[in-house]
Amino acid sequence: MASRLSALVLFVCLSLLLSGTVVAQNESASGTDADAPSEVAVEGAPQADSDAEPSEQAPDTPVENGRQALAFDPALVGLPDLPQPMASPDDFQKTLDLIDVRIAEKTAALEAAMADAAAAEAPAFEAESAADDAEENGLDADADAERGDAGIDDAENTAAPQSVLAARIARLEQRIELLKELRLVVQRNATLAERLGESERELANLQARLETVETEGFSLEPPLQVSLLDQAQAEQALRQSFAEVAVTRAASAERRQAAAEQALTTAIRERRAARDRFTTAEAVDRTVTERDDLAEALERARLRELLARQQLIATERALELARQQGRLAELEQALLAKRIAYLEERVELPRDALEAQLEDLDATEKEMRVQIDTLQRTGDQAEADLYRARQQLADANGNAEQAALEEWVAARQAELAAARTGVDSLVSAIANLEQMDRLWQQRYQLMHDPEALDLAELLRQIIMETTTAIDEKDAIESRLNALRSMQLAQTRRLRDAGHDAVREAMAVRSAAHELAERYGRELLETQEELIALLQGMRPQAEALVEQQNLSLQLLQAQETLANWWEAEVLVIDDQSIRVRELITALAMFLVVLLIVSLIRMGARRALNRRRAKSSTTDAGDLRLALSAIAGNTSQLFVLIAAFFVAMTFSGLASPTVKHWLWNLLIIAFYIQLGIWATAAMADYFNRKRTRKEMHDPSTVTGYGVMMVFIRVGIWITVVVSLLAYFQYPVAGLLGALGVGSVAVGFALQNILGDVFSSMAIILDKPFRVGDFVKAGDTLGVIEYTGVKTTRIRSLSGEQVVLSNSDILSSRIHNYKHFKERRIAFRIGVVYQTPRVLLERIPEMLRAAVDAQPSTRFDRAHFAEYGDFALMFEIVYYVLSPDYGIYMDIQQGINLDIHRRFEEAGIDFAYPTQELILRRGPPLAASAADG
Repeated sequence: MASRLSALVLFVCLSLLLSGTVVAQNESASGTDADAPSEVAVEGAPQADSDAEPSEQAPDTPVENGRQALAFDPALVGLPDLPQPMASPDDFQKTLDLIDVRIAEKTAALEAAMADAAAAEAPAFEAESAADDAEENGLDADADAERGDAGIDDAENTAAPQSVLAARIARLEQRIELLKELRLVVQRNATLAERLGESERELANLQARLETVETEGFSLEPPLQVSLLDQAQAEQALRQSFAEVAVTRAASAERRQAAAEQALTTAIRERRAARDRFTTAEAVDRTVTERDDLAEALERARLRELLARQQLIATERALELARQQGRLAELEQALLAKRIAYLEERVELPRDALEAQLEDLDATEKEMRVQIDTLQRTGDQAEADLYRARQQLADANGNAEQAALEEWVAARQAELAAARTGVDSLVSAIANLEQMDRLWQQRYQLMHDPEALDLAELLRQIIMETTTAIDEKDAIESRLNALRSMQLAQTRRLRDAGHDAVREAMAVRSAAHELAERYGRELLETQEELIALLQGMRPQAEALVEQQNLSLQLLQAQETLANWWEAEVLVIDDQSIRVRELITALAMFLVVLLIVSLIRMGARRALNRRRAKSSTTDAGDLRLALSAIAGNTSQLFVLIAAFFVAMTFSGLASPTVKHWLWNLLIIAFYIQLGIWATAAMADYFNRKRTRKEMHDPSTVTGYGVMMVFIRVGIWITVVVSLLAYFQYPVAGLLGALGVGSVAVGFALQNILGDVFSSMAIILDKPFRVGDFVKAGDTLGVIEYTGVKTTRIRSLSGEQVVLSNSDILSSRIHNYKHFKERRIAFRIGVVYQTPRVLLERIPEMLRAAVDAQPSTRFDRAHFAEYGDFALMFEIVYYVLSPDYGIYMDIQQGINLDIHRRFEEAGIDFAYPTQELILRRGPPLAASAADG
């Protein structure tokens, strides 16, 4: 029984092995993957003088023009509907999705092939194990020979599929790697396309800014500190370096593009060669395995060509991006150059800013001196620690701790060197701060009193100090780079150190190097600030040197003009009148007249253009009001103002004359203000009344009343303000006006109340003529709003006249702006209605409301248990203010509800009373019980 079971198991294993071998051979014969048969079916015989095989010229293959065009259908490499060309983000995402799907397919095929290979290796391993066991058990030579022959046969049977599977796995891995490279290149193309778009937008924005600056200038509000100029100059130097980097990047991108073009040419040549080999194999009837290998090679060649094309596109986009970055840097440099030119003429260095700058330098210097004291104490301590470390190293005599002690000696030396180097760096930084203190004072004098300086000598000093500072900066950077290299080496040694004491010593040494580097960075920062200050002062000094040469040439002409300008013309009351005073007075008089004339002329033209466009437009009220004000300017006021300005600025007026002229100007100015205000209000309200009286005739009366009050108020304000300016006691006048106003108010209380109510109606507009309102018990349409009364046409036809005070004191319901109507009503059903029907009633009510037009259903609920009915509440909106439409809709809803209830067998409830009679027990029974 056991032998039969063993034979059965052996037979099953051999069957599985043979089936796996046949499947592997079939897969090898049919191609490496599912795409190979499609290639074989599509590819045809080679054609002379043709770049693409017949399948690549298929009618359904999209034909593209340009460098991104493919000579074959992307579906042949498992990428159907590949966007050609790829321009939008959607195209790139679609391509990436196609590549991901293809990679997943090939990965699955690779895993299956590896599983088949593992399954094929198992029988051979079992045969070898059986042979080893037989040798150990001492079987005879004949049995060994038979089993050896059987093992050889098994090896021959499994060798072929194992080699085929190994080749298949290698080809799948190659294609997966090509697809991954293609995915990376497509992602890079997507990023470059996005960056190109952003760069184009930046170029457009920068070009627009440059054009705006050329036409409008910079919108910088004074005061403009000199730090803005220094910052702009530093940015210009930075942009210059960016432009140089962009040129280098463009040259590198051109070289990469040439290499990519050569790679694409090679890939196309290899694809054509693979295509020719495959079609030749079809013609000479090669074996299935050879054709599959050639088909695999053709697909890989196509993938390489597609990859090369995408790499070429990426290099082209990278080149265009580098060129755009160069153009961006050039535009930014041009913009900064204009900004610098603008700032050089307007920057200033006030005394408080100079003092703040000097205080900052002084505070920094004090802080550095404190650090120097701390570092000196640290250095002294490190020197003592170094002495002790050397003593301990001398006493070690080659024991196990000697390596650690050597590291501690090096660490203490590093601490001492860091402290001393830090002191030197801080001392040099303090020297830089002192030099900057002196330069800031010279810069202040250069901007405020350049004549006190030897500008040529100052310029030579600035140039020499700039050169020296730049050389020192380079030396500091070299020392920092060397220190950084030492620090990196120390960090690597610290990472590889094994002993704890050695690691601790190395850590101390690294900390010392970091300390030295930190103070070196502080020195470098002060050095850069010094260079920036010197570079900022140099253009200012150069400009002043050039101006100094020009000023020497104009000095004689200036002296001649000064002598003529101060010459006396005549003398009145022992007071001389000079040429400059007469010319200044005449010039100021003419300037005032010219300015006023230009303002009035511009206002008239604006008013005429406005009237020519439209006489009823609502826009431009401010401009029309200003035009009306300019048209009502008194010529006498203009002359008085021009004469006052001329006499004051020229110095011809004595203090007494100036005082009288000023009082006259104030009186004329207040009167002119009253004229302007009255004209502006009249123009404004007249145009308002003209535009609105067609829609609301009641505004005519209201605007007239308002104009009377406004005119009176304007001139009362002008008179009182003028008296108050001249310090006239206006308290009594204001009191008299107040008492008189109170008396008039009490006498005309009702009339004035209605008048003010009419103004309130006009300004607040609770209703207009034609509105349907309800005021108190009155319901009707507004026909007229007057000074005292408002007239309403009631629904019954008569005209109701109400005083304005009464109508404003009542609660007004204006139905003109009534947009929709909310309706809530209830219905009741009898208590005998089953629960199933009760649950259906809200949906029936909703359907009844929704069936009506111009409605919006809100809710329907079982509201409460009534005295005689189960009550349902319905709320909906009628989307029209018309009452007739509402009643038609309500009637339709009621009829629909009645129909639905009738069909469902639901009874409406109505007020009922139920009398329940209970009969007591019989009297005989009661007596018996008793």
